[in-house]
Amino acid sequence: MFVQDQLQQKIVCPGVVTCLTASPDGAFLAVGVAEAVYLWEVCTGKLLCVLSRHYQDITCLKFTDDGSHLVSAGKDNLALVWSLCSVTQMDLSNTPEPRHVLSHHSLPITDLHCGRMGAQARIASSSLDQTVKVWELSSGELLLSILFDVEIMSVTCDPSEYYLFCGGSDGNIFQVSLCSQNLCREKSFQSESEGNQVFKGHRNLVTCLSVSMDGTLLLSGSHDETVRLWDIQSRQSVRCLSHKGKCTDVTIFNSFMGLIMGKQQSSRNPNLTTAFT
Repeated sequence: MFVQDQLQQKIVCPGVVTCLTASPDGAFLAVGVAEAVYLWEVCTGKLLCVLSRHYQDITCLKFTDDGSHLVSAGKDNLALVWSLCSVTQMDLSNTPEPRHVLSHHSLPITDLHCGRMGAQARIASSSLDQTVKVWELSSGELLLSILFDVEIMSVTCDPSEYYLFCGGSDGNIFQVSLCSQNLCREKSFQSESEGNQVFKGHRNLVTCLSVSMDGTLLLSGSHDETVRLWDIQSRQSVRCLSHKGKCTDVTIFNSFMGLIMGKQQSSRNPNLTTAFT
């Protein structure tokens, strides 16, 4: 197979990078530096805009699956929703404004998850205030707030959005049903409730989570220097991989021919590949 040489684009950041993400089509790169978000066009390396509405360091950035919006969150307890179309059409002399300001957290936000359906997606945010909150992206409305007994360090959702998976500071992973008949706007997590379960195995902060496309496998990374692959139905750890340091990110994605380096295939599903750092 002929592989064309790729042009390497070097982008110099103005400070220490706290988080970064790329749009699904690879056209844009968003980087958090202190309290500002820098948005670059990948193919040219051009800086398109600087989003500076946060008051403290940014902790996480997520694009929607259609690349139409960017969500930023930080230590100032705020999550901001940005319309990519609006901010990229402004010149650097103007100050872009977020479409929505999500301000119901009382302590720093630790993680974000953007669901599917583009601008109609739901957003989940986790925080040191021991809550996970679910928002409607289009309106910025708070749909659900779940209170836990521990700080929540990571959050994700299965592709069908039946369940939330929330990584705790105690090493546990909490599975919260979003389809319970008695679901109200504010609730406390109780493991004995219908659809609520706990994955036990990590010994330290669960910092990152990823669910397979078929909703059967959960991948988790922790400060205990391990990555665990879980069978969601049984809540059993089917594989444990050791690191030489704290795990900062994990992803499950479909295998592609020619993807060789840095992969670990699942014995349960050879078409799935897990990546972790």
